[in-house]
Amino acid sequence: MKIKRWLAAIILILVVVSGLGFAKFSQIQAMIAFAESFPEPSASVKSTYAQAVDHIKTVKVVGQLQAPSVLTISNEYAGTITQIGFKPGDVVEKDQLLIKLDTSIEQANLSAAKARLKLAESTLVRVEKLLAQKRISQDEVDKADANVSVANAEVANLSSIINKKTIKAPFAGRIGLNQYQVGQLLDANSQIATLVGLDNKIWVDFSVPQTLPRLNIGDSVEISLIKQTNHSETLSAQIIAIAPNIDINSRQQSYRAELNNTNNHLNHNQIVSVFVPIEVLSAVSVPTNAVTRNHFGDFVYKLEKDEQQNWRAKPIKVVLGDKSEDQQLILSGLNAGEFIASEGAFKLKENLLVYTTETAQDSANTGGL
Repeated sequence: MKIKRWLAAIILILVVVSGLGFAKFSQIQAMIAFAESFPEPSASVKSTYAQAVDHIKTVKVVGQLQAPSVLTISNEYAGTITQIGFKPGDVVEKDQLLIKLDTSIEQANLSAAKARLKLAESTLVRVEKLLAQKRISQDEVDKADANVSVANAEVANLSSIINKKTIKAPFAGRIGLNQYQVGQLLDANSQIATLVGLDNKIWVDFSVPQTLPRLNIGDSVEISLIKQTNHSETLSAQIIAIAPNIDINSRQQSYRAELNNTNNHLNHNQIVSVFVPIEVLSAVSVPTNAVTRNHFGDFVYKLEKDEQQNWRAKPIKVVLGDKSEDQQLILSGLNAGEFIASEGAFKLKENLLVYTTETAQDSANTGGL
């Protein structure tokens, strides 16, 4: 009796378990069928083709702009200012009066010197006539001639002092912000102002470590001007001079390049960035938004078609190079001509179904290779 009861209990348990299992299996099958009714996960992106480029690798150094014509104007003689011919920051013309010092004493002495010169010349004429008549000796004529020379030198000396007390601009340019007043006393050798010429060219001086490749006359370098808007302006300059020696302290070679400065927007002593070419690299260029990053490294998603001719995402690990505006250089891992995801690539994962606009594909097909 007990055995029959145990068998009945076991059969009942098996029936209950089988019933529960079948019910669960049916639920799972229904869930799978329900899930399969939803579309496959996908993402929409823009696409492009990786482009082969020859990239010039550069090293960045600091350079300083130098005006070809720059001069600190000084006065040779002391004196009181009687006339001022410029305002601080003015653009002055060549030979324009800058400062005139008091020359009243020199003018008086010059008048006296000219009178002595006139007398000496008259005396020389008279003694020469007397010599012709043999009424005086040659010695008297020589003394009179010497007196004329001395008087001429005195006139020339005073005229030179007067001219040097009239200070003029040696060339056209923009003068400094120095301020002066009529009646102000200037000591000798005072630095009056700095004059920077308005040349169409400007120089940039910079130094490069001796371990880098040597530049040659005529080579080009890129100059970057940093603006207040945080945007940089890049200009091209040409090497015009090389220092004959390497600096013994810094072990750097100094160069001078020339920039176009027709609109005078570059300033003397302005600091700039100089990008010196050191190597030409063959690389692949892709948009910066095509590169995705995680803790495994840097990746670009290549788009490949499956058996149903649908695009699938395939992550490719790459080695990055420099950035050039909105383009990222790829040194290895990606080949030129590969069809890749660009905008929206951050949404992708391996083997994900990808939709890319026809316009993006068409433009890539027409302009990629």
